[in-house]
Amino acid sequence: MKVLFLPDYSDANAYQRELTTGLEGLGVGVTADPTRARRVMPVIEAMRRHGRPDIIHVHWTEPYIAGRDGVSRIKAQRMLLELRLAHSAGIGIVWTAHDLFRHDHEADPAERAFMRSLFAVADAVIVHCEAAAAVLADALAVQPAGRPKIKVIPHGHYAGAYPDTVSRAQARERLGIATVARVVAFVGWVRPYKGVVELLEAFGTIDAPGARLLVAGRALDEGYTKRLRAIAVDDERVSLSLRFVPDDELQLYLRAADVVAAPFLEIFTSGSVLLAMSFGRAVIAPRRGCVVDTLDEAGGILYDADDPQGLETALRVAMDADLEAMGRYNDEHLERFDWSRVAAATQEVYEAVR
Repeated sequence: MKVLFLPDYSDANAYQRELTTGLEGLGVGVTADPTRARRVMPVIEAMRRHGRPDIIHVHWTEPYIAGRDGVSRIKAQRMLLELRLAHSAGIGIVWTAHDLFRHDHEADPAERAFMRSLFAVADAVIVHCEAAAAVLADALAVQPAGRPKIKVIPHGHYAGAYPDTVSRAQARERLGIATVARVVAFVGWVRPYKGVVELLEAFGTIDAPGARLLVAGRALDEGYTKRLRAIAVDDERVSLSLRFVPDDELQLYLRAADVVAAPFLEIFTSGSVLLAMSFGRAVIAPRRGCVVDTLDEAGGILYDADDPQGLETALRVAMDADLEAMGRYNDEHLERFDWSRVAAATQEVYEAVR
C-alpha cells in the first residue's frame, strides 16, 4: 500500500516522522510532499512527483487554504476539487483533524464550510480522543449517519523521538538554574491560544521559595512578544527564550523542569502534553480537549479551564506536590501511546477505505 502525506511537516514535527516509521514497519510505503508557493494544483502535482497513491492522508489544511486575510475561498475550493478528482479515480481520502480550526484567528465561516466539505469528501476522519470526536461532530454538524466515519486513534508519545542525553543536573548547569529550584517550564511555539501570558501572570502571584519559570519557544507575533517581555521584566525568576528551539535543545528545558505547564486557552489534541510525559515530567494542564483522555491526576495537576484562578491554584499545588513521582508515573504509562499501536490502527483505517 502506498500513502501520500499532505503536507510534509516532518522537519518541524516529530508526529509525522514517528507515524511514518510505524507504518513502514507494517509494510506501508509513505511519502510526504511539502507545500510550496505558486503551485497551481498542489495535490495533483504532488501525485505526479511521488506516483499515484492508494491513500491521500491530509494532516494539516492551513497551507492549502490560507490567504492573506483569512481563508482563501479559491484555494479552498481548489483543494476540494483536487481531492474529489483523486477520490473519483479510486484513491482513498483520510483526514487527521489535528486541530479543529486555525488557532489565534477569528471564527471564519469560509473555514467552517471548507471543513464540512472536507469531512464529506473524506472516507475516514481520524481524531485523537473521544472528546475531539464529539467536538468535531458538533462543530461540523455531522449527522448520525456520518458519525462512523470518525475514527479515534490516540496521539503517539515522543519517547525516543528527540535527543535525550543530558541529566537534570547537566541541564540546570547549562541553563544556570540552581539544583534546589522548583522549575516550571513551558516549551513550544509561543502563541496566544497556548496561554503563555496567563502563565506569566499566574506565576507572578507565586511566592514559593526557589520557584522558577522557563519559557522556551518561538513567538511569531511581535506584539505578543512585547507583552510577554513587559510582564517578565521585573521578575528575575522568569527566563524567556523566545526563539526556535532546535530538537537537540528541547531536552535542556524538559530535563531542567520539575513540571511542564500546558495552560492552553483552547486545545483539541495534546501533543505538547505527550511530549512532557515522554520526558517523564509532571504536567499542569486544563481539563479540556484530549488532555482529559491523555493525562490523569496521578501524573498531572489538572484545573478547571473556566476557573479564573484555576491555573494559579495549579501552580501553587505544584510547589508542594511530589512532582518526581508524577513524572515517573507518566513515563511508566506511555505504552498505550506507543507508535506501533497508532500505526496498526491507522493501517486498519487505510485498509477499510482503499
